[in-house]
Amino acid sequence: MQTKIKFPSKRLLLLIFLSGVSVILLESFDLPENTSFMFNLLTLFCGFSITALFFIPSAIIKSRTDLDFMSLAHMKTPNAIIFLSAFYCLYFVYTAEYFLIKYCDMFSKKLNSEANIFAVAFVLLAVCVYAAYKGTNAIARCSIFIFAFSFIVLTLIFTGNISNLEINTTDFYFSGSKSDFINNTSFFLTPSFTAVIFAVLSGYTKNFRSRQIIFSVVVTAIIFALILFFTTFVLGEYAFAQDYRCFLLTKTTHFGNVGGFDSLYLSLSVITVFFVISLILTCICKSTGKSSSLPTVLVFSVIIFVFFICTYHFNVAKELLTNHYLLNILTFISAVVIPTFYMFTFGRRLND
Repeated sequence: MQTKIKFPSKRLLLLIFLSGVSVILLESFDLPENTSFMFNLLTLFCGFSITALFFIPSAIIKSRTDLDFMSLAHMKTPNAIIFLSAFYCLYFVYTAEYFLIKYCDMFSKKLNSEANIFAVAFVLLAVCVYAAYKGTNAIARCSIFIFAFSFIVLTLIFTGNISNLEINTTDFYFSGSKSDFINNTSFFLTPSFTAVIFAVLSGYTKNFRSRQIIFSVVVTAIIFALILFFTTFVLGEYAFAQDYRCFLLTKTTHFGNVGGFDSLYLSLSVITVFFVISLILTCICKSTGKSSSLPTVLVFSVIIFVFFICTYHFNVAKELLTNHYLLNILTFISAVVIPTFYMFTFGRRLND
């Protein structure tokens, strides 16, 4: 059930922002202990600069044709669309696994270690199936309210930790190796998966402006930088002794005698992961040439769930499906290589 009425593109960009924030909320041990704050800040700038570049091909297609990349591909190469659709469906299944595994790990370790992790994944997927069936427009309607909620939550976390800051001047020096630079930049590049979501779903939007992408990427980078700043100067070395630094940051948040805002963090985490998986399922539908299809959503949700079960029986599969290097390579192909190929192949005929 997908309304054909287009919605303002700023709503999609708000959803993209919320989806990108999920990466830092679920961050565990991706950043090495021996790197300084300034070094990490530099890699953050590099990662998000590249992320912004990933949006360029689909943004050009949207500006010139008012179509998303997938709609353009269906029009220009109908004979080859089955192979293209298969690739993008596999990419989205992989991305959904990446975030589902990370969220369920966090849920098990920080909220309820006694919970059946498969039941948690099943319930989350079930809710996402309903949202995906309703369509992108329905999901986008609540983006402004959830954005306001996330703004309030993050503001509380940051302001509630100001009194806990202990500035260490040594962290303002550059400290980190070449391998650390590659690792950190790759981690901060992970939100670029949102460029693929934009490439597939932007056709549903109207009043698109390139500055909206810049706003979304910049705001996401600022949130990452603030979390990086507070975890460095509030938690210090303790952050590397525990999982999920952002969660620890909420535990140290306090206003007078009121402390411990971890419930807000958990709420924001599940909301952002919900948006990611719901948008991915709608992207899968769009990749198959349908605006919304309950059978398609159900089939791919079952595939995602089956793969999820497999990851808890085969560690190799889990490591493969949560590797941010592999995710970024697949994202580069999906967001840059293939759309750019279409632009150069059809050139001035994009509008025909």
